[in-house]
Amino acid sequence: MTTADELLGRLASLDQTALAKVLAHRPDVLEDPWPRRLDVVAARLGAAESIDAVLLRLPTPLVQVMRAVQLCYAVGRRPAPVEEVARLLGTDAGTVESAVDELGERALLWRDPDGVVLPDLLRRNSFGPEGLGRPVAELLGELGTSRLAKLSRTLGLPDDLRKPQLLLGLVRFFRDGDGVREVFATAPEETRKLLLDMAGGVPEVDGVAPAGWAFDHGFLFGTYFGTVAMPIEVSLALRGPGHQLPFTPEEPEFAVTHTGVEAAEAASSAAALRLLDRVSAIVDLAAAEPLPLLKDGTIGTRLVKKLAKDTGGTPAEIELAIDLAAQAGLLLADEPPPPRRGQKAPTPTLAPTPDLARPEPALLYRLLLTTWWDPAPPEFETDVEALVRRLVVRLLARLDPGDAVSEVDALVRLAEWHAPLMPTDDLAGHVRDALGEGELLGVIAHGAVTAAGRALLAPEKLVEVTSELVARARTTALFGTDLTAIVPGSPDARLAALLDRVADREAQGTATSWRFSPASVRRAFDQGTQAAELLGELGAIAAGELPQPLVYLVNDVARRHGEAQVIEVASVVVGEPAVLAELAAHRKLAKLGLRSVAPTVLTSTVDASRTLEALREAGYAPTRHAADGSIVLPAREQAEPTMAVRDPEPGELPPDPGDHAARLLAAPASGPGMLRGRLARAMSDRYAGRLTPKQQQLCWQLEAGLPVDVDYGGEHLVIAYPELDGDVLDVWSLGERTYRRLELARIELAQASTAVSLA
Repeated sequence: MTTADELLGRLASLDQTALAKVLAHRPDVLEDPWPRRLDVVAARLGAAESIDAVLLRLPTPLVQVMRAVQLCYAVGRRPAPVEEVARLLGTDAGTVESAVDELGERALLWRDPDGVVLPDLLRRNSFGPEGLGRPVAELLGELGTSRLAKLSRTLGLPDDLRKPQLLLGLVRFFRDGDGVREVFATAPEETRKLLLDMAGGVPEVDGVAPAGWAFDHGFLFGTYFGTVAMPIEVSLALRGPGHQLPFTPEEPEFAVTHTGVEAAEAASSAAALRLLDRVSAIVDLAAAEPLPLLKDGTIGTRLVKKLAKDTGGTPAEIELAIDLAAQAGLLLADEPPPPRRGQKAPTPTLAPTPDLARPEPALLYRLLLTTWWDPAPPEFETDVEALVRRLVVRLLARLDPGDAVSEVDALVRLAEWHAPLMPTDDLAGHVRDALGEGELLGVIAHGAVTAAGRALLAPEKLVEVTSELVARARTTALFGTDLTAIVPGSPDARLAALLDRVADREAQGTATSWRFSPASVRRAFDQGTQAAELLGELGAIAAGELPQPLVYLVNDVARRHGEAQVIEVASVVVGEPAVLAELAAHRKLAKLGLRSVAPTVLTSTVDASRTLEALREAGYAPTRHAADGSIVLPAREQAEPTMAVRDPEPGELPPDPGDHAARLLAAPASGPGMLRGRLARAMSDRYAGRLTPKQQQLCWQLEAGLPVDVDYGGEHLVIAYPELDGDVLDVWSLGERTYRRLELARIELAQASTAVSLA
């Protein structure tokens, strides 16, 4: 009987509440396309990937109980008696039954009248963490009949039987601890010492001192790999009847400090707005000039330091902002084509996704949060970072709002107890990384989980919480007569973007300040801004009236802007005679080779771009014009976006286990499989026996679970996972994320399939 068959019988015996608990503990089972019947649920529960995922979330006592049950199975106690499991763990039967019930809610094992039942896929024959080796039945099975007969004769057992009877008799002998200890007492002293050392926790070694007695009596076996192994049964017998496996039912103690709800939420809001500012600034910089990556496509330290300097952020903020922006699809890696022979490979870059509209701040924050919380899984490996960050948030969210675990080391010990099977040698490092990133995102503040962090555990509240969080951002600035603008608290993304465009950011912390200068204001005019427009935008964000020095500065820069014109044709400089005379005599501009050809015209020996740059470095404010005299503005507008980020629809939120449990119990437990060619034969009737080769191929794709385009009564659908029910095809509709029942007579097979990944 396979694990899926065992699970199907178990699931069919559950009521709605019990089945809902199983589905809640194993959410991957309800992923699209959600299961039609219990047989599909059982198959998904029995998949190795699903079992591995739930094992990683088991706390220490449940892992220890399951290992004790697995040990009972390995030594022939099937089903495992609750009393024996309790004896192995040194606890009472009630504690074991409670743990088994919790494991049953995860469909890992369950109780029946004879004991604890363990599905096939969870049985194991190796117990390294417990210092135990392999079952004696497995080691004996590698021996020939003559060797088994000799061992039986040595142990005083019948030796004239067939191999199956010899094996059965030897296995029974070694599973009798008292009998093993009696034989052990007859061993030489040196051999007894060696065997006790191995039984204490080293069940397999590369080589041992001569121990012929141990091999002759089956206390040690040589393996195919040249090692020497001691059977589990021998180790347990030599450890004595009072030996117990580790069992730690109580989680480690930890001290709690109260940081205050208001302080935590204020820090959370500041962190969220700071992250939005960083992401927006990085996307803007990448739009102006794509960000260079290392040859392997990763972010280099030099780029991080440069962006930190340009944006006023820390390296940790920049790394997180780039990573999340790339994962969320805001930035797209441009992988250059392979270079031609003899040419240097171009550098890969990051640039904004051209057809994606920039989300508004609250939506962008939700996008970044959910990307951090549930990133795309890596191929062929476990995403330990994502598992640990979810674990840390869940552990801290058990505390009251504003409460935190006092010491990080205590939190690490708590994480180790709650996830002992986490596949990492540096859980402490991952916990610290999760805390650091959580602080930068506003999910954690001063060690306490914030409202944003708790909303990640209750997605239906995420929109409300994040909208309120981002709404706390400052939308106005205080303008001083010293040409500064100060924003007490955290500026929202639009306020920060405007001030960054027209002023230079100087300081950041509890308040952020910007300083206006002729160069910074000219930067705004270079982007096509007019004086009246700029003063209007600044006035709209000012907490009061704009100070006169700032108004004078803007008007003065506007008046001077365009005092010289750099023209594309042969780099001609046009302007007032006095200004051009000054330019021609300027020593710093000698490298341009300026020559007067008319009172209002100078020519330059270098191109328009470098002439423009040199004039600006010398303190002038030139503008660039095309050959027809029209002004040339820097490229800052992206193509019209065709995609937009959106919040998930109600049907896209995590499925409700209770609703699915009721639906599954109302449906038949199992159904027919799709046989090869059956759909093609049914569709052939629809097309009067004349399917084209392409239509036959599409039928075969459907049978294999691949998506296919169809027209159904004028409606275009992409369908997969078909089941044939008479003249009706029951399929999963990818666009609608639900099952549809389609009449064969109305289905028109398209001539091309849709490339959709179902991974």
